[in-house]
Amino acid sequence: MPELMRAVHHRRMDVQTLRWFLSLCDTENMRDTAALERVNQSTLSRALARLEAELGTELFHRHGRRLAVNRFGALFRDHAARAVGELDVARRRIDALANPGTGLIRLGFLYSVGRWLVPEILRDYRAAIPGIRFELHQGFGRDLYAWLDHGDIDAALVTPPPEGANARWHLLREQQLCIALAAGHPLAEVPDLTLGDVRDEPFIAFAPTTDLRRVIDALCREAGFEPVIAFESEEIATMRGLIGAGLGVGVLPRPAVLEHDDPVYRPLGPSQRRPIGLAWNPAPAQTPASARFIEHLVPGERRRT
Repeated sequence: MPELMRAVHHRRMDVQTLRWFLSLCDTENMRDTAALERVNQSTLSRALARLEAELGTELFHRHGRRLAVNRFGALFRDHAARAVGELDVARRRIDALANPGTGLIRLGFLYSVGRWLVPEILRDYRAAIPGIRFELHQGFGRDLYAWLDHGDIDAALVTPPPEGANARWHLLREQQLCIALAAGHPLAEVPDLTLGDVRDEPFIAFAPTTDLRRVIDALCREAGFEPVIAFESEEIATMRGLIGAGLGVGVLPRPAVLEHDDPVYRPLGPSQRRPIGLAWNPAPAQTPASARFIEHLVPGERRRT
């Protein structure tokens, strides 16, 4: 077996030689194999001689024109068949993965867009490319950009990248930022509600690690106050539930899909919006499947790259 392992790593032993060897095992005839494989008998004979030289033993008994597999050939045939079979499976899997019409796209997305933007994009893209497959990953913005940087996902539906990130980003949607209050809150029906009107209310706030917390803190400072934080969370769904239950007020992006127990949303100024876009890492090169997906959402991107 040490000889076999050395031979497998030898630079001259290639898949074509293994295929010819397996064909010879089936036909037991040089001429028949040459015809089946569409190769000259002399080429086939030299390839077999090299293979036997590399292995250090003959693989066939010679009986005139007939070849009979000997015990060394039988042993090597089993390994060669498995090796060729594995390589064929790998090639088919790579073809399927890389094919822009049937490949796999690893898509990450923010928790807050999982109920509206993700289904919309997947539905539209699969209507155009029905054979495509998606592998989905939920996370916070910092997670998504780290996964992009490490090559763990191909693209992400996320807010703009932090300074210094390697990713490219393209705006797809904007969400209106709103003051969120419980439906029964005394200020819920006040016309033209402003942040100053809720300055004395307890705030259900985004965690300090989030981009939106920095945005909202700045808005509160512009309104002349520092909010009193009753609870902090990274999850919009949790914040929506707590505000809807009357435990405080907050500033949230207005969801595309409203739930029956959602809070009331009162828009801030028209310029106060949360951008959501597609992020991707231009290096290493995208697979054909993911490149086609990015091109679909960001027209002209393939020409740039």
